[in-house]
Amino acid sequence: MRKAIVLGASVLAAASAAAVVAARQLNSVADWPEAPGRFTTVGSESIHHLSNSEGNGPTIVFESALSCPCTEWAWVIRELDGRLPYLAYDRPGNGWSTQHAPPRTAAEHAATLRELLSNAGLPGPYVLVGHSVGGLLARTFALHHADDVAGIVLVDSSHPDQLERSALQREGMSLVEQGIWATYWRARFGLSRPDDGFGAIGELPEHLVEPSRKVMHRPEPWAAARREFADWYTFWANEAREAVPRADVPVAVVTAGAQSSMDLAHARMQAELAQLTDVGSHDVVYAAEHDALVMRRELASRVVKAVEWAVENRVAAQQPVTGRKS
Repeated sequence: MRKAIVLGASVLAAASAAAVVAARQLNSVADWPEAPGRFTTVGSESIHHLSNSEGNGPTIVFESALSCPCTEWAWVIRELDGRLPYLAYDRPGNGWSTQHAPPRTAAEHAATLRELLSNAGLPGPYVLVGHSVGGLLARTFALHHADDVAGIVLVDSSHPDQLERSALQREGMSLVEQGIWATYWRARFGLSRPDDGFGAIGELPEHLVEPSRKVMHRPEPWAAARREFADWYTFWANEAREAVPRADVPVAVVTAGAQSSMDLAHARMQAELAQLTDVGSHDVVYAAEHDALVMRRELASRVVKAVEWAVENRVAAQQPVTGRKS
């Protein structure tokens, strides 16, 4: 019996070692899909971003949802391209960006983003557009760089108090965390499933579907998601709670109706976000899911309208804005 146990342990150890070798081979640099954007160095990180300096008006800056690559904004960007300068980027560890010494607090993320914008040659003023937890980061950026912010758009954004006020979201926290961990380990050992937490990525423009899926099959974005998930309720929510924009800053809120219809607390908090300042707009997109609101073409048009509204109502002190050409 003892001999069988030892033999079994040896077989298990050999299998584990083989799995580690296979995972290391799977996760080699050669396995990265080609990046659709460009890279800019910020500190120790190489940050991937989709950007264009052409257009008249404030620069539109996109903050993505947890674990999502910046390609999630492709439909919105397509509508704005050439009309307004923009930048959508992968936070360190997400998408194609590296994560050697990633920021942790929302204030540190704001500093990283500000340096990225400067290095990429995209001066203010800025309209910040944040999806999900990206909304918390957008609000904190607006606090730390108030003179550069002309408007804010919150797309089914997280609310700083959602875990305290929404029983549904509070109860779902453990399931979200378990899902992130499970997806990370499946990606780490090459066991990812086609539908592993990728939501509506399949509805992105055709040329971006495959690279976006491939990058989401890697473990790095899920390692970043584990870190950011912890930072969300450790730092970001508290920082955003203190980040009250100036009264004249336009705040447009776009809410996924499928989420708010199931969770009345979420619906109330979304309405509150539209009242953060004296200049607010609120659009509830009925039947829209949280991720499809950005990634499905016909729904993303509602986000475009919110961005256009924020630009039209931008802070008067920031005008006039001259056109910039690359």
